[in-house]
Amino acid sequence: MVNTRLVRGWNGDHGGVPIFVPTHKAPDEAPLGPITFVTEGIEATVVQAKAEAGGRDVMVHGAETAQHCLRAGVLDAMEIQLIPVLLGEGRRLFEQLGAQHIELTLARLLDAPGVIHLRYAVSSVAYSAGDATAAKG
Repeated sequence: MVNTRLVRGWNGDHGGVPIFVPTHKAPDEAPLGPITFVTEGIEATVVQAKAEAGGRDVMVHGAETAQHCLRAGVLDAMEIQLIPVLLGEGRRLFEQLGAQHIELTLARLLDAPGVIHLRYAVSSVAYSAGDATAAKG
């Protein structure tokens, strides 16, 4: 179920940036602004977003969407803003990745007052437990 209240935020004005929302069922009402609901899975969502971006970066928001992208091997980089606050609730970013081995290589670290900005290159090596062969994803 899509939370249309979230995607309809800012009255459809997202700074001219097209929004692609992976969902199981698109809402019946027409979205405000350049919002496309994609029901064919996370891979199709990323393909459509990259085609629209024309070589520019595509941003993924939310832990669940990031987890789907990591599992599918379609996430090239990851940016994390680390702040000194511990939250007791919420969805954990790396909670449901399964047995897939995913390597992160630090590409950039910016230290600012109250926050550390981390950018990682993502490379996936998929294997099952006990499997000696690994395929780069």
